[in-house]
Amino acid sequence: MRSAVELAARFTVAVLVTAFVISCGNSTTAAGPPIYTASLLGSAETPPTTSTATGTATFTDNTTSIDYVLTVSSMTAVTASHIHDGSATCACPVIINLFNPLRPSGTVSGVIATGTITNANNAQVSLDSLRVLFNNGNAYVNVHTSANAGGEIRGTLSRTR
Repeated sequence: MRSAVELAARFTVAVLVTAFVISCGNSTTAAGPPIYTASLLGSAETPPTTSTATGTATFTDNTTSIDYVLTVSSMTAVTASHIHDGSATCACPVIINLFNPLRPSGTVSGVIATGTITNANNAQVSLDSLRVLFNNGNAYVNVHTSANAGGEIRGTLSRTR
């Protein structure tokens, strides 16, 4: 027969182990707002380009707005950048201008556009619809130049957090 002290000790250990397991949880969602990114390459354009320029587009979903930062490396004569509604294989319609007519000039490396998308400043698509496109891989970002008017580099947005 076990003593009352031994039973109490076993019960305490069982409670502590259970509390520890519960506190660990099983959530796979990282803390913080959702973040969507796209790596921009010439080979991802439709049709592909031979550009050696690269870029990154990052979108942070803050519930009532989506902030973005667009960074490129070694691009010359940038003319526009957009979010397009569509898959990686189509030349699809523009839904959001990321900059235009305010754009960098000459050869640029670094941040070329930042901003905030809201329902009030974007008549093309609601934030809810934009989130659906982002989550389903049906939105891409591209950057246009004088040499590649249809787009020089491009990347499909995907959720990274």
